[in-house]
Amino acid sequence: MNVLDLTPCSSIKDLVKQLKYAAFNARRLGKAFEILEEALQEQSFFFIGLAGALTPSGMRYLIAQLLNKLPNSLVVSTGANVLHDIAASLGKPAFHVETLEDDISLSRRGLMRIHDIVTSADAYVEVESLLKKVVEELPAGSYASYEIVKALGTMIADEKSFIRTAYERHIDVIVPAFIDSILGLQFMSLTSVKKGVKLDQVKDLQRILDAQFIAKEKSMKTAAIILGGGVPKNFIYQSTLIAEKPLDYVVQITTDVPEYGGLSGATPEEAKSWRKIGEKAKAIVVYCDVTIALPILVSALLQS
Repeated sequence: MNVLDLTPCSSIKDLVKQLKYAAFNARRLGKAFEILEEALQEQSFFFIGLAGALTPSGMRYLIAQLLNKLPNSLVVSTGANVLHDIAASLGKPAFHVETLEDDISLSRRGLMRIHDIVTSADAYVEVESLLKKVVEELPAGSYASYEIVKALGTMIADEKSFIRTAYERHIDVIVPAFIDSILGLQFMSLTSVKKGVKLDQVKDLQRILDAQFIAKEKSMKTAAIILGGGVPKNFIYQSTLIAEKPLDYVVQITTDVPEYGGLSGATPEEAKSWRKIGEKAKAIVVYCDVTIALPILVSALLQS
C-alpha cells in the first residue's frame, strides 16, 4: 500500500480515516481510530485510563462526551482529574495568566502552576466544601473511591463535568491512588473529624475485577483507552491477570517511550508477554500529547 497524499476535508472523521495512509504518528492515530471503531462495533466493554491532570487542560468535556459515546465502560483516573473537574464545575477552572510570573510570586498570590496554566487555592477550598457535604451525608461505613466519586457526581449540575456524566450514565470512576491526591488529603482530614467513614480501596480492586469476570462470562470483548499511563494504566492491566481475560483492543496515547523501562512507555507487545493483552489483540500506541490527539480522536468517534 502506497503512502497517500492527504486531502484537506471539512469532516474530522474523514480526515482521521485518511491518516492511516500517511506515516509516523499520523498513521498511528488513523489506526487508533480504526481499532476503536471496530471495538465499538463489537460492543466491547471499555476501560478508560486517565492519567495526570487532563481536566484542567480543557479535556474534561471531551472526556464526558467520550463517556456518552461509550456508556458500557469503566473509568480509572488519577485524583487530580476528579478534583479539577469538580473545581471547574464549581466555577473555579484553571486559567491562563497574560505573563507567567516566577513560581515564588505565584505561590505568594495563592496560585499554583500546572505547566502553562494556573489554579488557585480558592478552587481547592470550594472542592473541599463539596466533599464535606458528601462526607457528612454518608452513613458510617467503608467506601470505595468510586462510591465517593459517584456521590460527588450527584451534587454537580455542570453538563461538561465528566464525573457528572459518569453518574448519569452509571459509569463507575475508580481512583486507585485516591490518597495520593489533594482530594485524598481532604477526605482524610474530613473523616478524622467525622468518625466511622473510611476509605476501602480493596473494594475498588474488586469492582474492576468484577467487570473483567462479567465480560469473560458474557464472552464480551474488552478494550482499553489509555490516556497517558501511570497508575490508571497498571490498574487496568493488572485486572486482566486475575480474570485471565486479556484485552482485545488497546489504544494508548502517550509521550513516554519504552527505552527507560517505565510502565507508561511500555509497549502493547510487552503486555502480551504478561498475557494482559491477547495474542491476536489489535493495539497501537500514538506517541503524541494527549491534549492534541484526544480532541481529534473523540471528534471523529462522535461522527461515527
